[in-house]
Formats: sequence, C-alpha cells, structure tokens
Amino acid sequence: MYMHIDFCYDSLGQNSDLGYPNLAKPDLGPDQFDVTWPRVLPLRLLMYLQQFGFQFRAHTVNSAPRGAWYPVALAWHDFDCDYFDLISSAAKHRARDAHIRFLFYYHEGDNPGRIKQRFDALCDQHGLPRSCYLFVSANSAADQQDCCYYFNDHEYFLSYINRRQTAAPADSSVRSYEFTALNRTHKWWRATIMSDLRQQGTLDHSLWSYNTALNDHDKPEDNPIRQDHCADSTRILQDFLAQGPYHCDGADAVLHNDHRHINTDLYRDSYCHLVIETLFDVDQSGGTFLTEKTFKCLKFGQPFVIIGPVGSVAALRRVGYRMFDHAIDHSYDTITDNTLRWLAVKQCILDIQQQDMHAWYLRCLPDVLHNQWLFMTKSHAVLDQLVKTLAVDRNPV
Repeated sequence: MYMHIDFCYDSLGQNSDLGYPNLAKPDLGPDQFDVTWPRVLPLRLLMYLQQFGFQFRAHTVNSAPRGAWYPVALAWHDFDCDYFDLISSAAKHRARDAHIRFLFYYHEGDNPGRIKQRFDALCDQHGLPRSCYLFVSANSAADQQDCCYYFNDHEYFLSYINRRQTAAPADSSVRSYEFTALNRTHKWWRATIMSDLRQQGTLDHSLWSYNTALNDHDKPEDNPIRQDHCADSTRILQDFLAQGPYHCDGADAVLHNDHRHINTDLYRDSYCHLVIETLFDVDQSGGTFLTEKTFKCLKFGQPFVIIGPVGSVAALRRVGYRMFDHAIDHSYDTITDNTLRWLAVKQCILDIQQQDMHAWYLRCLPDVLHNQWLFMTKSHAVLDQLVKTLAVDRNPV
C-alpha cells in the first residue's frame, strides 16, 4: 500500500503535473494571479509536497478518481465573491455525488469561523452538502471549526523559497547591537509599539526600520492597542510617523519582500530579534498566525520575542521549538487583552535590555542551535498529518 493525493482541475494547462489554478482567468502569467480577480493562486502546497517527496497526481475533473480534491488557493478571501458560483458545473455535480471535495487553501490569518459561515451559506445556496469542502487556514483557530484545518503555510513557504540560502550555525561571538526590529509595512498598532520602544530608549543601540508610508487598508480606529495606554502616547505616535521613514539597511521595498535571500547581518549582529508579526489581534478569532518573520529567526539563529497574537509562543512550543523560557518571561503570551499584552511584552523587552545581553544571549544559545536544527532537519510532522488527511490509500500498480 502507498499513499498519494489526487487533485483535479477544470484545465490541466501547459503543466499537466500541476494543473492550471481552478477559478483563475485563462492564460495568466506567474505574477498576475495575485492581482487578477478572483485572486486565486497556484496551490503552494504542491511545492512542499514536491520538496519533501510526497506523491500526488493531477487529473481533469471528469477523469478524477473518487476522493480527489478540487483545489482553490485564495490570495485574499473576498466575502463578496461567490466562489461556488465560479466553480464549474462538472465539479459541482461530482461534489454533490460525493465523488470529489473542494479544498480551499488560504495562507492568511482571517477569522476562519467567519469564512466557514460564508462557505456554509454558499453551499446551501447552491444545493451542495456542507461537507463538500475542507478549508485549510493558517489561523490556528481553524482547528475549532468543522470542515476546517489549521496548517501553518508560512513555515513551509520560507523553507521552500529560501532553500538555497544556507544558514550558518549560531555562535558565541560578540554582537554589535542589542535588538533587531523590522517593519516593512505601516500598521497603526506597529507604529504604536515602535514609537513606544523608541521613546523608552530600547532602540538606541539596535538595528531597526519602519516604513511610515500610510495605506488605505489600515486605519487608526483599527488599532487594537488603546491609545490611552501611556501618557502622551498620541503625540509620541504622531512625532514618530512625522520623522520617518527609518532604515537599517540599503535594500528597497522589493528586496525586503524577496525571501529567497535574507540579509543575515540583521540576524547575526544583534542579540535579540523583536518579531513584529503581521497581526496583533487575529481578526477577533482567538487564534494565532505566525509568518516568515518568526521563522527567519528560527532558521538564521537568533533569540526572539514575539510581538503578536496571544498564544504565539505556545504554538511554537507545541511543534517542538524551544522558546528560551529560562531567559525570557513569556507570561505575556496568555494575556488576551491586546493593550495589556503589549504592556507586558514591553516590560519583558526592558527586562532583557537591563541585563548583560551577551551573557543573556549565551544562555539562549543552546535553544537557538536546537531551533536551527529542528527547522532544517525535522521530519515535518505537521505536513505529514495534512498529507494523511488528504491522501487516499491505493494498491500498488
């Protein structure tokens, strides 16, 4: 017996092994999927399956065997889009007969409960059983929902996209800076925490950056950290933004987003990384959402404090990473109130800074080396489990 996964597509396109992304407009180039409605992508999961030697096959919808998956990989979930209306009639017919199921794959952290409610309503509208789909989400709250599955795509994405850059084992050398803190996209909560850190002097001897270009997708009222959390915080925040942007290396915005090659000086010339994650409150879901910002520290060998969702530290512990618990007070990780969690994180960072940071780093080094080893060599049990969920047992040919 062996296991493989069957995927089916409306069109196999030019690459019959991978299939052309379902729901995508025809003949799109590699850089066009993300920006062309309905913003569906090639399935990133296939890259990871190939990287780690898992078997899969691509079929057309009509020729697919029972148990095949019809993948729809979302760049951004749009609540106004009726994805089931865009699915081909042939695929919906086979799903009604339980011959195939739809696999919605999403690497973002939107609230999976809300997305499930939308998918269920669309199933009812189109006369499909609610069991006809599986929603794979990078938000850990997905595991609390029926027909949903939590898979942290970002760990595997960094492993794949950065696979050609070797990470040297961390060593005990003296470092030039206390902290590294990187921000390539403005968000009001990020500006709040960076202005706080700058005001209290945490960044005086650190490598840090902040792009102060405002964007329409994040508004001041979206800030999950209350602005009365410290005296004069509004003025401090506005002064911080007015004096930016702030840079710590020469790379432009395009290179900052190119994860194929990482500026390792940002990880190897400071003692601790302040990971300002993508989200601080994960769409009121209560889940965690960890991205390449955290996994870069694990690969390139740096202790870190996560400034992000509640439960982030616990999520990393669950998959085997060591979180420097003997050197970092992680009590903030259980605080659900966003403002109080930030104040606790800020105190945690201050406590680290007030120590001999080289001695502090040496205490963390065994955990750092373990994390590097685990990131690079672990059997990827999380991916194994997803494969078992999707795979079908077949008799050898």
